[in-house]
Amino acid sequence: MGYTPDPSQWCQVGWQEQGHEGDTKTKAPKWWHKPKVPYTRDPNALQHVDVWTAATATTTKTTPQQPPAASWIPPTETLWLIFIHGGAWRDPLVTSDALVPALECLLSAPPSPSPQPVVLASISYSLSPYPRHPTLPSSPDDESRNASHPRHVLDVLEALCFLQTAAGLGSRYVLAGHSCGATLALQAAMRPARWTTVNGGMLPLLLNLRPPRVVLGLNGLYDLPGLCRRPGPRHEAHAPIYQEFTRAAFGDDEQVWADASPALVDDWAAEWPDGQRVILVHSPHDSLVPFAQGQDMRDSLLKTRSARLEVDFVEGHGDHDDVWRQGKGLADALSRAIENFPAG
Repeated sequence: MGYTPDPSQWCQVGWQEQGHEGDTKTKAPKWWHKPKVPYTRDPNALQHVDVWTAATATTTKTTPQQPPAASWIPPTETLWLIFIHGGAWRDPLVTSDALVPALECLLSAPPSPSPQPVVLASISYSLSPYPRHPTLPSSPDDESRNASHPRHVLDVLEALCFLQTAAGLGSRYVLAGHSCGATLALQAAMRPARWTTVNGGMLPLLLNLRPPRVVLGLNGLYDLPGLCRRPGPRHEAHAPIYQEFTRAAFGDDEQVWADASPALVDDWAAEWPDGQRVILVHSPHDSLVPFAQGQDMRDSLLKTRSARLEVDFVEGHGDHDDVWRQGKGLADALSRAIENFPAG
């Protein structure tokens, strides 16, 4: 696998219609979808990104009924909302399609008008082994499902590099994630050198990467040693599962777990000097992830943040996956991120 983005891969996947103003195909589409665009040379089956843009945002050379050319990229003033799915770094049934229910909510009830066009993207990334999955067990021969840390976050960073090289992504983006996707979103905001000690070939590429200005975390995993060793009485029964998926993704060295945990970062001002806002949404009714994970992440940020970084903590609703499965919770959080995106 090469570490240099190939912009031509953007042009090899066309835009397709998704969502309509009415119930029939005679109505104009509301979004264009560019599905499963590879973000690396010689990608495995999971190294791709999906992109959606409002039909009204395409160039004036196209009509709402006709997709733009495959080479079309959003204008430079575009605000990108980039999502990273969860699934404990290993679940093959939780994919980049996890953004679709929220997308449908946004189609039916769009947020307050934004002064700039908005594009949504969802990153798919390599998973860790899950040989005991009940319906889709991983195979040792499947490169896409035998990843270990830091491969997951390097995939996310490589996807961002690709979008910046091939699709016009600048620094005007929100990086959002659910569950372990929230872990990855905050990891991606940290200094790239943290993740390239065993993948030095990527460092020159990542040094030019513009970090997100805003991170949105939903029901996230932020303190891996704490999750595994001190989950609290309500979640104590899940401790063996926490340890199983953490060891599958990060190995047996608990210092690696700590070094990968966003809530255990020593100095957020140094790690993410360009950060301007973090929105943490965590449901007190989450039966899979302790509410304390979100609280500890908030406290870590408040303790060592830069003067410019704003931290919002929002109590969510429903169970762990409801926020994306039902769509509305994620759509509301994305709308909040749009409305509070820093000016300039």
